[in-house]
Amino acid sequence: MTASGAIVTTVSLRRSLGPVRTRITVLATVLVMVALTAAAAVIVLVSRNLMLSTADRGTAERASEIAMTLGSEGLRGVDSALLDTTQYVDVIQVIGPDGAVLLSSRSGAVAPLGSPVEEGARTVEPDRRFDASSGDFRTTFIGVRASDGTDMTVAVGAAEAPLKRLVLVVTLLCVIVFPIIVLMIGLLTFQVVGRALRPVEGIRREVDEITAGRLDQRVPVPDGGDEITRLAETMNKMLDRLESARESQLKFVGDASHELNSPLTTIIGLTDLAASRDEPIDAATVRDVLAPEAQRLQRMVADLLLLARADENGIGLALGPVDLDELVFAEASRVRAITALTVDVRPIPVQVDGDLDKLTRALRNLVDNAIRHADGRIALEIVDGGDTVTVVVSDDGPGVPDADKARITDRFVRLDDARTRARGGSGLGLAIVDEIIRAHGGEMIVDDAPGGGARIGFVLQSSR
Repeated sequence: MTASGAIVTTVSLRRSLGPVRTRITVLATVLVMVALTAAAAVIVLVSRNLMLSTADRGTAERASEIAMTLGSEGLRGVDSALLDTTQYVDVIQVIGPDGAVLLSSRSGAVAPLGSPVEEGARTVEPDRRFDASSGDFRTTFIGVRASDGTDMTVAVGAAEAPLKRLVLVVTLLCVIVFPIIVLMIGLLTFQVVGRALRPVEGIRREVDEITAGRLDQRVPVPDGGDEITRLAETMNKMLDRLESARESQLKFVGDASHELNSPLTTIIGLTDLAASRDEPIDAATVRDVLAPEAQRLQRMVADLLLLARADENGIGLALGPVDLDELVFAEASRVRAITALTVDVRPIPVQVDGDLDKLTRALRNLVDNAIRHADGRIALEIVDGGDTVTVVVSDDGPGVPDADKARITDRFVRLDDARTRARGGSGLGLAIVDEIIRAHGGEMIVDDAPGGGARIGFVLQSSR
């Protein structure tokens, strides 16, 4: 059978057995049945061997006593006490060299239990009888030379019928008692497993009732501190994460809709106005209003796509050596070209392993954020920490309140003094920086600038 065939057979068997409760009960019952069957076989075998060895020991001891008496005193020394029967001694014979019975514990036992054996020989033979109605005897034969020089054989037999009856009784007890034990074990297992799985069924029903609109519900946590308790706790933690993710998703969708609505409203308003007047939109309006709003909309959609891909698969990186000081000088030149701000640059030659395009975008977002909030000056600085390198962009603006520092990298977050879209942007720039830096194994820092203002940057592992 192939591996796939074995898997299909296993799955089909599980489905045919039904619920876990039934499968565990069947498995436990089968295991107990196999164990008890093996135990019954061992018990019967051991009982039989024990009774046979006990009977052999009893007949051997009596045969040895009679043989010693014959060797020292002859037939006349064998008194009636030596010929008495006991539990495991049912017949005694002294057989002559010609096979004739010289002495017997039974008056009617005139035929020998077996043939004579040589002097000193000792054998045990089953199923021996002296006539057709005597039954079978398990007989010990000992060859001995009597005091008068005659070779004789002592035969002491134990009836096999009582031994077989005892073995049969033990077998019947196993056949009757063990199935009852198997049945009781099956019922007990069914009840115990059902009771143990009852909390699981409660968890299943509760989870089945939870919908996307009711993620605030939680499954019951049973007492006991066992695997089921840990399962319920894990399920509740998962529901916590799902609820938090849903709330974040709803907030993200709401914020994205709100942000996209503004440029779309402007663009649609202008096109509707032009359509209602049946006049083309003039070039100045296109240049000053329509084009900036369309570009803003394009940037926002690109940012949203980047964040969506980051949430799904993470940000893909094309790693290679990146000179951070060159990035800093390039950004400083760009700021001087497009603004009247004073730009202080304090770089040091340092290189990291990273994605050039992604790190360029992260630094540009930080610089654009500083430009929006600066009063007249920004500073770009690289700090060498040995194994790490820190890039920070500072401004002389109002700074970041302590209460907002932890959430400044959240999506669509604008601080109170920069909530207008004219200055505040879309609220996605620093969120994108955070995603890019975390993809590089680094972290962002948000602090106060020494002279007032904000000091925002990131820390990466140095490749030196």
